Amino acid sequence: MAKILTVPNPILREKSKPLAIDKKTAKLVKTLKETLIGKEGKAKGVGLAAVQIGFLKRVFLAYSPASKIFLTFINPEIVWCSKRLLNPKKSKLEGCLSVPNKWAFIQRAKEIKIRYQSESGQTLVRRFSGVLATVIQHEYDHLEGRLFIDRALEQKAKIFELVKDEDEKERLEEVKIC
Repeated sequence: MAKILTVPNPILREKSKPLAIDKKTAKLVKTLKETLIGKEGKAKGVGLAAVQIGFLKRVFLAYSPASKIFLTFINPEIVWCSKRLLNPKKSKLEGCLSVPNKWAFIQRAKEIKIRYQSESGQTLVRRFSGVLATVIQHEYDHLEGRLFIDRALEQKAKIFELVKDEDEKERLEEVKIC
């Protein structure tokens, strides 16, 4: 298990490097899974990139709601994005373990095609849509040194923070990020 880096850690802004499929990669994937799922067996999020635990390597996990497992993407490359975008007003708020308590509606491609390697080293090309496509695009951005708040600022989207009022009830409140 590893510590998840949070902003303003400069490593989160660096581009990740490709990696070979070997024992070190298998150990890194295991660490990613242990960090994301934790000892309690309850996932902390729907995805995690190696850079978020301090490794500038092109690997991430993304949760598949259909199969109910975390998929591993090694040396991924998004090779196609649909022109149709998910409607941010109808999609879920996007958040990030490296940007705690911040959320935004981000416009992302409704469908993508990605080429990547599996943990066994097999090269795959698969098409994803909906929530899983969003998670993959989010995690892929991490490998490029981008955060979802960068996308929010580009898209002039409102950014929200989870706050508790005096009765300890949680609510979202718009925040300004410069």
